[in-house]
Amino acid sequence: MITITVNGKSEQLEDNTNVAALVAKLGLGTDGTAVAVDDAIVPKSQFDTFTLKDGMKADVFSLVAGG
Repeated sequence: MITITVNGKSEQLEDNTNVAALVAKLGLGTDGTAVAVDDAIVPKSQFDTFTLKDGMKADVFSLVAGG
């Protein structure tokens, strides 16, 4: 298990969790979602290959339509 900070909250994840799995765990889809890890944007093309490591900080942003 690893512990990372997601949007300011501590989260425990399985070892070798990638960004795509984190987004899914949060109940979000990849469309309209952006992720920054340790203050660097992770390109959507790397969501499946970018592996999160213990102690990292992730900020997950999802676009919300409204009026």
